[in-house]
Amino acid sequence: MPAPMLRVDDPVFPFGRIIVDTVGDQVCACAIPVMSFLAEGAAGMVAMERLIRYLPDDLPILLDLRWRDPGSAERCARAAFEVWGADGVTVAPEFPAEAAHAFAAYRGGAVFWWIGEAGELPQARRHARSAYAQGIPAGLAFSALVDTPAQELEDLPWIALDVRHPSMLSRVASWPPPAVVFVGEPILYASRRMDFQEAARGAVKQWRQEVAAHFPLDEHASRIRG
Repeated sequence: MPAPMLRVDDPVFPFGRIIVDTVGDQVCACAIPVMSFLAEGAAGMVAMERLIRYLPDDLPILLDLRWRDPGSAERCARAAFEVWGADGVTVAPEFPAEAAHAFAAYRGGAVFWWIGEAGELPQARRHARSAYAQGIPAGLAFSALVDTPAQELEDLPWIALDVRHPSMLSRVASWPPPAVVFVGEPILYASRRMDFQEAARGAVKQWRQEVAAHFPLDEHASRIRG
């Protein structure tokens, strides 16, 4: 936590609120890393719910769950799309396409198959392609951007998660532009001092430039997460 939060007894939600207030007008979507809130116990889950409700209504929300169990897909979908009001959710590479129907049944929620390492791409791509062919809003979510020909994406929508360094974008600059680039640590840890808000806003502006440099788009199409 940066210095301004050290005097707060329960800083998780106030920290999230400061981030939204500081960079919310510069971003097009927000990813909620569920496990980071769960790690704080009940207080963390309450903070997550409060933060989701605090986000602007027009800001799409990706719930980064990386869900694995197809048997509980219906309950997961209800939590993600009905209880928390998310617009998209991440699932594990092995999550079967057939189970994704439970997600699509709630508000047409999008499902992104998460890829943490190169070896997971073929399996995740197969499930995402199958779901996409069945009319389910589906795509790929890369935490580790792999060196692979652009055609292997098979025209699937994709997002970049956990981007920490511009080199992650340079490796895939030949790919079609991502739907969203989610930048986490460079913004969340922009500064631990009292100047956190200024540093975070500066980090967002820098990353907007990085994204535009690797994926040239017009101003309204720039993609980044705070």
